[in-house]
Amino acid sequence: MMFFHIAYNILYKFMKFLYLRLWDIRHLQWKFIPKSYGNIITNHIYSIGIVTYVDRYDLFFKTLIKSLITIFPDTEIVVAINGYFDERVQLKYLHDVHQYLNTFKNVKTVHFVEPQSLSKLWNLLIINSASPNIFILNDDVKMLPGFRGGLERSGILQEQIGLINRSWSHFYISKSIVKKIGWFDERFPGVGNEDEDYECRLVLRDIVVKNFTVSGLRNMVYLTKNFSYGNAHQVINKKYIKNNKDFFNKKWNFSTTYKPSYKFVKILDGYVELVQDMETPDFYELTLLDYAHKEIIR
Repeated sequence: MMFFHIAYNILYKFMKFLYLRLWDIRHLQWKFIPKSYGNIITNHIYSIGIVTYVDRYDLFFKTLIKSLITIFPDTEIVVAINGYFDERVQLKYLHDVHQYLNTFKNVKTVHFVEPQSLSKLWNLLIINSASPNIFILNDDVKMLPGFRGGLERSGILQEQIGLINRSWSHFYISKSIVKKIGWFDERFPGVGNEDEDYECRLVLRDIVVKNFTVSGLRNMVYLTKNFSYGNAHQVINKKYIKNNKDFFNKKWNFSTTYKPSYKFVKILDGYVELVQDMETPDFYELTLLDYAHKEIIR
């Protein structure tokens, strides 16, 4: 039995290594594709949203934007630029990132000097998008030139909400679902558990979050060491703010076994019940979702 366990681990590591090297080779396609600066927006079915901050700028963000502009030249791209605890560093970064993004025709931004919660930034991406639907992506993802074709053939556009490749690191959400479920909960102070909270709320309304497998997208799962919020915050699972987990535990009763009035939530692999008086507030007027905004809403 031990032999088979060791053999399985070796085979798994080898196949993962092979997959990653193959992905890197396929990513070389970008060297042969002309650079794009975007066009007039003609795709009004969906927008694309990205949350980013200073630590990801050179490492991931610039490469991702170049890919998105080339793959989606006709699509609005909304970038939420989070703040940073060091104001001097942040102001220099905001100057650089705006100068960079201003070269593209189909990009608009909402930015902050001080750090905000991920929930707030997701809400602002949705509000400031001109389309009825939006794909929200992590800034540490890479994609291949053929990604758009697979995405639009996957069936996700027929849904009100859906995950790409089983992860909230890249998901699709409609403004109509926000009107039903409400906003992402901005009482989560940092990053982490806001996706689990939203899925719990969807489950309470008997809405299933479907998964859609799309090739050509790779989540790098970068382990953040330099958080927007500074180093004073405790971190759990190497990439989430502990205060977010504490708030989740305050908002939801959780059980690994079935209990009356509890509902099963797949992302948690357990059952939840909303704590009394912990309903999600209305952070913004829902009428903000009814029209495109000429000015950025912050």
